Amino acid sequence: MKLIVAIFSIIIINSTLVLAKSPTLVSPQWLKENLAKVVLIDLSDQAQYQQFHLPNAIYVNYQWLIKPQDGLALSGGTKHMQKILSQLGINQQDHLVIYDNMGNLNSSRLYWELMKLNHPKVSMLDGGLISWVLASYPVTQEKTNYKKTNYKINKADFTDKYTANKEEVFASINDKNTILLDTRSKAEYFGNPKNKTRQTGHIPTAIFFPWEVAVDIKNGFRQKNDQKITIFLNSLKITDKNKQIIAYCNSGHRASRVFTLLKSKGFKNIKLYDASMQEWELSANNPLKIGMKP
Repeated sequence: MKLIVAIFSIIIINSTLVLAKSPTLVSPQWLKENLAKVVLIDLSDQAQYQQFHLPNAIYVNYQWLIKPQDGLALSGGTKHMQKILSQLGINQQDHLVIYDNMGNLNSSRLYWELMKLNHPKVSMLDGGLISWVLASYPVTQEKTNYKKTNYKINKADFTDKYTANKEEVFASINDKNTILLDTRSKAEYFGNPKNKTRQTGHIPTAIFFPWEVAVDIKNGFRQKNDQKITIFLNSLKITDKNKQIIAYCNSGHRASRVFTLLKSKGFKNIKLYDASMQEWELSANNPLKIGMKP
């Protein structure tokens, strides 16, 4: 009897490990071969979804992921996401494959939310809708029907593991063990010395890391290949995959795409500053630096 229990325990443990290792990105070919085994979520704009989308894909508006708090556009948190996923008919055991038509910019935000929930199996379609269409795979205009569920929250909540607050960001300025990444545009990072009405520039020590470096526009909006990403990371001396990294932008939108990029490359300690510059710029006590030097 003890032997049977031990064997059963090993099976459960191995199954859990398999679930936890679902790839961050899956190819259009992989998805076509596994359509019947996954639940698709489309985060393209609504007009695009109505025009055409992947078969049986469930539409999700990006704004559904956001819950304004104290004038800031922030994550709605665990209970909010539980409600959203339940309304969409999602179960915790579903292998979710999410995509959009923007190089997985919107999808990355939902990926981050699902990582916080410790959802066992979640992936993004590499290149999203564009790479799927370029592969000449089928699309449809039919709206996907689903029934509401009661999404079960995993006991292990990873919100703190994947989210940085203002205090953590402030402390990281003088912490050599933490890397700050500013994922906004060059103009935003540089700042405007003539702007006297508001704070401008980047958080001191933050490295300029525009989110677009993740996307290969000439290759169906797929993520850039390993060699190009590795060269870019090496140029910034971002090589230690165990070192803490905090990514930010204006509202956590663009930074989430860098979060998924680093996740897909095996970085283990990545956080998203959800409130980002929309919060940081509110106080003159929060330092900002103008120019292209960290």
